[in-house]
Amino acid sequence: MATDSPRRPSRCTGGVVVRPQAVTEQSYMESVVTFLQDVVPQAYSGTPLTEEKEKIVWVRFENADLNDTSRNLEFHEIHSTGNEPPLLIMIGYSDGMQVWSIPISGEAQELFSVRHGPIRAARILPAPQFGAQKCDNFAEKRPLLGVCKSTGSSGTSPPYCCVDLYSLRTGEMVKSIQFKTPIYDLHCNKRILVVVLQEKIAAFDSCTFTKKFFVTSCYPCPGPNMNPIALGSRWLAYAENKLIRCHQSRGGACGDNIQSYTATVISAAKTLKTGLTMVGKVVTQLTGTLPSGVTEDDVAIHSNSRRSPLVPGIITVIDTETVGEGQVLVSEDSDSDGIVAHFPAHEKPVCCMAFNTSGMLLVTTDTLGHDFHVFQILTHPWSSSQSAVHHLYTLHRGETEAKVQDICFSHDCRWVVVSTLRGTSHVFPINPYGGQPCVRTHMSPRVVNRMSRFQKSAGLEEIEQELTSKQGGRCSPVPGLSSSPSGSPLHGKLNSQDSYNNFANNNPGNPRLSPLPSLMVLMPLAQIKQPMTLGTITKRTGPYLFGAGCFSIKAPCKVKPPPQISPSKSMGGEFCVAATFGTSRSWFANNAGLKREKDQSKQVVVESLYIISCYGNLVEHMMEPRPLSTAPKISDDTPLEMMTSPRASWTLVRTPQWNELQPPFNANHPLLLAADAVQYYQFLLAGLVPPGSPGPITRHGSYDSLASDHSGQEDEEWLSQFKNNFTFVMSLVLNEGITFNLWIDRCSIHCMPTKW
Repeated sequence: MATDSPRRPSRCTGGVVVRPQAVTEQSYMESVVTFLQDVVPQAYSGTPLTEEKEKIVWVRFENADLNDTSRNLEFHEIHSTGNEPPLLIMIGYSDGMQVWSIPISGEAQELFSVRHGPIRAARILPAPQFGAQKCDNFAEKRPLLGVCKSTGSSGTSPPYCCVDLYSLRTGEMVKSIQFKTPIYDLHCNKRILVVVLQEKIAAFDSCTFTKKFFVTSCYPCPGPNMNPIALGSRWLAYAENKLIRCHQSRGGACGDNIQSYTATVISAAKTLKTGLTMVGKVVTQLTGTLPSGVTEDDVAIHSNSRRSPLVPGIITVIDTETVGEGQVLVSEDSDSDGIVAHFPAHEKPVCCMAFNTSGMLLVTTDTLGHDFHVFQILTHPWSSSQSAVHHLYTLHRGETEAKVQDICFSHDCRWVVVSTLRGTSHVFPINPYGGQPCVRTHMSPRVVNRMSRFQKSAGLEEIEQELTSKQGGRCSPVPGLSSSPSGSPLHGKLNSQDSYNNFANNNPGNPRLSPLPSLMVLMPLAQIKQPMTLGTITKRTGPYLFGAGCFSIKAPCKVKPPPQISPSKSMGGEFCVAATFGTSRSWFANNAGLKREKDQSKQVVVESLYIISCYGNLVEHMMEPRPLSTAPKISDDTPLEMMTSPRASWTLVRTPQWNELQPPFNANHPLLLAADAVQYYQFLLAGLVPPGSPGPITRHGSYDSLASDHSGQEDEEWLSQFKNNFTFVMSLVLNEGITFNLWIDRCSIHCMPTKW
């Protein structure tokens, strides 16, 4: 490697370390030169070709023990110690995969890299949740990596029909799960491992990997996700193929049938195309011939689809803890055990969905990609028919069709980013409780209450509730109270049927359901595009037609990769991208000599947005919301606009010259250290004695030393200082009579034995 290269070998893992590079106008000009060197033949340009890069198939931001803020005590005192969870990135190639970690220092560290054929899906399994009655059978082998390869461990199974679990500690395969049909995706949390098939879902216990339950009533989607699901910390949402009235929750999608001019023109064009297609089919049937490229099987499939009883756009949410073992069947004859919610979300098939961090908000999209719906799920202990599903927002992307491939929330659930296969990431502002995003709600570093102090003192909250109840709630027939720029046909159908009308379904006397929040239609404040070609970097300012917002997009990548590298899904210019929110890591790239404490002194309103594309370039975008510049007067209710700018980039794509980085790993490997820390914390929560390895988060090094009587002067002084800095909250009696005390400070909670 050159001396000025951003890459260097890692002393800890043996992999590669990539330093962040500042994104400037000069770096964009360098990307133009690189593009010309790749396109123009070497004989004409006279310059050597750039190094070859491997083909990327998919990219993903992963959640594992390494960035688990709830169970890794290293991150429990984030604001006091300066520790931040790292970003964990997985890159799938046409030959193998790669795992990267980007800590708060900003230097990307390669953790894993193999080349053993195409991999369709891969997950780093988090440490499971166990207790005295439930043990982890693979505790000594963790962390585990689950992969779905083209060729399984047996070698005789069909392609992509098995899930192999490998130990990153020992390097051996500890489990292989076989299927008869191809696997399309893998999801996991600390409770279950979910294997997604075309029209089925199979869930396995995370401690034993025995089958826990399975679903066979999924509605298939044409792509990019063949069977979209959303897995939270406990709930699992999937697309149901039928709407069962006895299990239907109160609420769901709502709106009206108001169309914009653009939507009307596009709808008329589609209607004309459909009419011409039907005329052509009639002529074909009369003449007895088929057009070129059309087979009799295609005609039979379309005719059968018209007679199919399946209903698209239905969402079912189940509780993975309370659902029974075996098949999960939502029918008129089945009970509602484990079913959290069952409601209509779209008219078209559901394409993608995602939960927020708390699991209370669910974002769904359909195959058209015009509108994204944000639902708030309020459960009922009796049955799913008593649960409430509030349609808080309709996020309008545009009138053209686009396939959604990725959805992510910010950690405070005030921002949603939806990425399409066109390579565009749409940034929307929302509130966890609904309502119009404004200066008061999104110009503060913290989440604010729904009603301001002035609104509460003036009694405006009671007036709003009274007007809402008199006008019929959010689906009021009064014009102007709710409007959708997209004019989805589902909106008109839902309003015309009493079973879908929220005001008719909901009980006004139920405090869980009334008053219903008003449905808001929002436009994106920013649209960040990936530079597919040399001339696709755009910039636009000013408000949109149906809402306030602006965005500014610059060249996000320093080095533009060769044009021959493209994702496997890129048919017709489609790009695979993934996005996530996180603390800024561009301080080192912009000011190498500046200490992080000084650079991070001021508190930002919005976290940085990280976007990785199929070119292997990770870009950090700074997001700056501000009041609408065209507003005559700035107040708490002033609409927002946003400016985005790239700050740093990391080139993570692998070249054929890179060495592989395979397990078994050393004991100081970040993935192994994180697994040990999480397992140690899990033992403490279960009231069990941790294994012989010391935990990194205790002062005396083990559970026995904490429970023993330390009478030294140093221990007494440290104990006195601890009690002065923390406040006692309560005592908890866990399994086998072990008692713990909870101590709290301003930013974290500590669980200590009774002695403390």
